[in-house]
Amino acid sequence: MTGTEPAGRWARWWRVANRILVAVFVGLLAIGLVSVLRTQDWGPVRELTTTLDPTTVYLTVAAAFAISCVGLIFGVLSWRAIFVDLGAKVDTWTAARIFFVGFLVKFVPGRFVALPVLLRMGKAVDVGPVRLASVFALSWSIVALTGLTVGIAAGPSVAGGGMWWLLAAALPVAVLLIRPDLLDRGIRLAARLLRRPAPQVSASPTGVRRAIVAQALSWIISGHHLWLLAVVAGAPPAGSYLVCVAGFALATVTGLLVMVAPDGIGVREAVLALALASVMPLPLASTVVLASRLVTVLSDVAVGAGGLLIAQYLHRRRQRSLAAVLSDPVTAH
Repeated sequence: MTGTEPAGRWARWWRVANRILVAVFVGLLAIGLVSVLRTQDWGPVRELTTTLDPTTVYLTVAAAFAISCVGLIFGVLSWRAIFVDLGAKVDTWTAARIFFVGFLVKFVPGRFVALPVLLRMGKAVDVGPVRLASVFALSWSIVALTGLTVGIAAGPSVAGGGMWWLLAAALPVAVLLIRPDLLDRGIRLAARLLRRPAPQVSASPTGVRRAIVAQALSWIISGHHLWLLAVVAGAPPAGSYLVCVAGFALATVTGLLVMVAPDGIGVREAVLALALASVMPLPLASTVVLASRLVTVLSDVAVGAGGLLIAQYLHRRRQRSLAAVLSDPVTAH
């Protein structure tokens, strides 16, 4: 028996284990998506659509879907700004593969099952667990901070004109645009308070600024899909604007904080329904929120799963091209 046989056997077992791991992740992802859709009562949405012109319904849903997809793409740009900034020297589509797996995790019950998949993908491109964890920690902090900041703008519309002082909560993001290094310091302080190891790498001021701007635009653009649905359902366009655009960001971040609920199911709906109830009847507000859930799930699947398939295809094609170049002595030299 040669020394290469055990190594080859272990390599085969490792490939089998990886395939099983990916299959488990895909299976749990499918379960999470089905649970998100099946746990909702779509009856009110169907009743609302019957009262509207069919052409209006189709155009509204298509426009809301497109708006939501564009918002998600800005979220991809925000994450990639941090990923590249922390020294991950990989091409765009290789980075996209890792992002889309992490993005789809929100539909997986428990979410932590995707950790081995992400670590394996990072290792394949020489991105270690410390750097990968730092990327997700910084990115999630920016997602939460910008979402909460944009969401606070809904306060005056919901609670009354005397609540405009809540907009002062936007100061943290403004400060971070001026002093991006404070984000790293805040994460390290939180790690110490939680008795967790702090990230060993830091983002540059330019990377943090790009990520903040892109993510803030992601929240603002995405919220317009809810406003469009609400206006078509009968909400006043001016009075519902901040409630929808800002409230969507606040409700979504609140849902993300609930780790056991796939995509914050139930939590986001409750927060949004209460906000929309300030500009339209609660039953109608609840119906609009359900329609928003349907649109966002469809756009998440389109951008997440579709983007992952495209990224995987282009990544493998690039790997084959590199392998062909390295195997050809003439081309390699």
